[in-house]
Amino acid sequence: LPSGKVRLFAFVNDTAGLPGLRVATSTTKTGLTFAGDGTDPFPGTPVGQPRAVALGGNSLRLFFVEGGNVNSAVSNDGGVTFTREGSVLTSAQAGFEPGVITVIKHKGAYRAYFSNLEKPGERAPRVMKTATSPDMLNWTVGPTVVAQGGSHPFAVTDKSGKIALYYAADRGSTYGIFESTSSDGINFSKEKFVMPSGGDPDIIRLSDGKALMYYGDNLGAEGFGVRVAKAIGNIVP
Repeated sequence: LPSGKVRLFAFVNDTAGLPGLRVATSTTKTGLTFAGDGTDPFPGTPVGQPRAVALGGNSLRLFFVEGGNVNSAVSNDGGVTFTREGSVLTSAQAGFEPGVITVIKHKGAYRAYFSNLEKPGERAPRVMKTATSPDMLNWTVGPTVVAQGGSHPFAVTDKSGKIALYYAADRGSTYGIFESTSSDGINFSKEKFVMPSGGDPDIIRLSDGKALMYYGDNLGAEGFGVRVAKAIGNIVP
């Protein structure tokens, strides 16, 4: 946020059986402790896998999965109220039911990454694809990326245009979050294991130059929730 605080959007399946999005804002600029805002951007609608993209100032675009597609909505008040924009990526376009997209600016255009939607109890092969767009709303789906496969990717880039893709994957004896890099946005290599057992990574850069990764994980007695980790090196190796 312009204040330096962090706003999180998360899918919650609450005890009343009313699944939907919930919002929380950090109590300080460190982004480590949060207070729930008590709001649901789309009340009564079971949308999931939210991903926010800053548009400058108090404006942001929220991507989410709903009805087999990736939809979007825009907010001009920091994520308090939203105006729906419709579907930006359909199952027909993707070639499978897509999970939500992650978006970066790369070589003069927007580039997105996404995987086939994870479903409880389903052991389908994980596939990640890329897509490009001039406006974040109209996407042209490109090829499959990262031959090994992964789920719910998140992309970051540096000033040179190098891209690091973070994603959840199962490599037999190792399960958690991995990272691979690319210069052209399509061919990724040098896969590295970065976080055990977690999934759904989302990375932000703080105003002091540090980077945080928020990710889903099993918290034990507290059930599933969101953890945060601080980068100890360059997030685009």
